[in-house]
Amino acid sequence: MGESEAGCDLGHNWNNYCEDRKGAVRFQGSGRGDTMKAMTLGFTVLSIVLVAWPLPGDAADRKTPTAPEAFLTMANPMATTPDVLQEGKSLYDNRCSKCHGSNGDGKGSATKDLDVKPRNYTDKGLMQTIPDGQLFWIICYGSDPDTTEMKGYKKKLSEEQMWSLVHYIRSFAP
Repeated sequence: MGESEAGCDLGHNWNNYCEDRKGAVRFQGSGRGDTMKAMTLGFTVLSIVLVAWPLPGDAADRKTPTAPEAFLTMANPMATTPDVLQEGKSLYDNRCSKCHGSNGDGKGSATKDLDVKPRNYTDKGLMQTIPDGQLFWIICYGSDPDTTEMKGYKKKLSEEQMWSLVHYIRSFAP
């Protein structure tokens, strides 16, 4: 197909798109309708790129590390008492609420620039799938350092304090 047939410099023509000898693809056409087609195509491609562009995600967008089996089978050894819940609340307010939110929804004041948002403790369906030992292990050792800011508290909190936090976290989705 020559220049006169397709408007290309001896290249290939695909319905108004032309590949020249150097492999460059360009839009063919000279009328206003052709310009509108090109603009529509451009906006369509831009829309697809913007929709597919990675956006900050929530905790469900990542795989939380799984605790070792010995932790997964652990039950909280502390009874749920008003004193234990009050201790858990105090610890949570001081150490967790900035990220996990004062009501446990994962929308704390420090999450604005985080790529992966903290766990939403108010999601009852999700929380029912997480064993006490898994929560304890994450509080103790932290979460995935490659995707989250969650650090462990093993050196800062006693086991009793971490277990009281587990009870308090559970209170967001009774």
